[in-house]
Formats: sequence, structure tokens, C-alpha cells
Amino acid sequence: MKIKYLNGQRLYYAVLAGGSAVIKDKNYLNRINVFPVHDSDTGTNLASTMHSIAEKAFPYPSIKKTLYSIADAALMGARGNSGLIFAQFMHGFSREIRTEMRAGTQAFAEGVRRAVHYATQAIVTPVEGTMITVMRDWVQAIETHSQKSTDFFHILHESLQAARQSLKDTPRKLKVCLLYTSPSPRDRT
Repeated sequence: MKIKYLNGQRLYYAVLAGGSAVIKDKNYLNRINVFPVHDSDTGTNLASTMHSIAEKAFPYPSIKKTLYSIADAALMGARGNSGLIFAQFMHGFSREIRTEMRAGTQAFAEGVRRAVHYATQAIVTPVEGTMITVMRDWVQAIETHSQKSTDFFHILHESLQAARQSLKDTPRKLKVCLLYTSPSPRDRT
């Protein structure tokens, strides 16, 4: 089945499905959290933000109006750095989507590309190997695949693989991870 466009309702239910996955995997996200401090709260903070979206956002036929609703709910319920980053991404997406009613793959790709800037601006000192890097790699895959295909199923599937690879690569990009994974002096002999 090919999905040629996203309207407000399709996007709303996609965000809810993603939010449900975040809530389900919050303990895993807490375990892999090491930056800016190893406080194990990324999953909890993102889950809280997703709960706010589920409770306060509404689907509308218009993709732009739905994005405004999701962004407002995310901003009201954002917790911690991860919640704020995601909320700012959604805020940016709601402002930068150029279409009112529905988006094809090109409009979606352009909107998420512009939204990453908002997420990056939410961070005082952006650092490679963090959530923002995974977002940027995901968006780059969206842009690449949207030039080859008009099927959201294909584009989102391929970009998910890119996001997973980016997450897997974070220990090599994030200097603080190297501190946690480098062998102690006793282990080197």
C-alpha cells in the first residue's frame, strides 16, 4: 500500500503511535542516556512529553492545524532537555510546513528539514552524538529518499533505518560516551 500524502489525521495518529513506542521503551531510553549528564531521565522526559501530546492534541483535517495542536501540547508538557528538543522540533515543523491541508513527501521533507533548526536552537551548546544528531540524520534520510520516492511508507521505513544507525553510532560521536566506554588503565595491560 502506497501512502502518497499526509493529512492532519494521518500525521496525528502517526505521532501517537511513535509516542506510544517512546512510552513503552522509556526505560531503554533512560539506560542509554549519558549526556549532558548520566541522569537516566531522557526516556521519562520524552514519555511525559508524549503523554501531554496524547492528552491535549487533536486531529484536524488540516496538517498545519494538527501540527499546531501537537506542538502546543508538546510545548506545554515538555520535560527536560529531550522533551524541550522534541517540542521545539514540532513547533518548528508546525511553522515551517508550507502546505495547509496535506503534505506530499517533498513538502514533508522540507518541513522537517527546517524544523531541525528550531530543535537545534533550543540547545545552548549543541553537541554531536546526541538526540539532535539522530534527528538530523533522520531528516537527511527523509530528504534523500523523498527525491526517489513519493511513498511515505518507503521513505519513513528507510529513514527509520538511518535513525537507528545514527543512534548506534552515537558512542563514536559523543566524547562523553568515550569516557564511559574507554578501558581503565588496568584493562590496558
